[in-house]
Amino acid sequence: IAPAPTELKLYTTIKSSNPDTIALGDTVTLQYSGFLWSDGTQFDSSWGNAPVQWKLTGDGFIRGFVKALTESRNGQAPHVGDEIMAIIPPADGYGNAAQGSIPANSTLVFVIDILGVEKTK
Repeated sequence: IAPAPTELKLYTTIKSSNPDTIALGDTVTLQYSGFLWSDGTQFDSSWGNAPVQWKLTGDGFIRGFVKALTESRNGQAPHVGDEIMAIIPPADGYGNAAQGSIPANSTLVFVIDILGVEKTK
């Protein structure tokens, strides 16, 4: 396994032509899976269930997950219909605290399909 990155890495693996973007405060509908960089263990997933719908806040999620949904890559913000892969170092994840089956200081990998957005009014 390659060494874990020390900075957040965001990739859009499928790019949509949908113009709807996401911002803090919006409610997003998505499917996702989370894996440990160290050994590929899946620690969470919404696939196999109904898509999840969350109001995106700065304090309700790990920082890297929020950045994956709101920050631009190559001048393009994420859009509804995009699939994103986010490699999240501990500083943007859970840091030096263990979280359930996630060991302390873990680099996390999320694959996220953005299915919809309800804009904040």
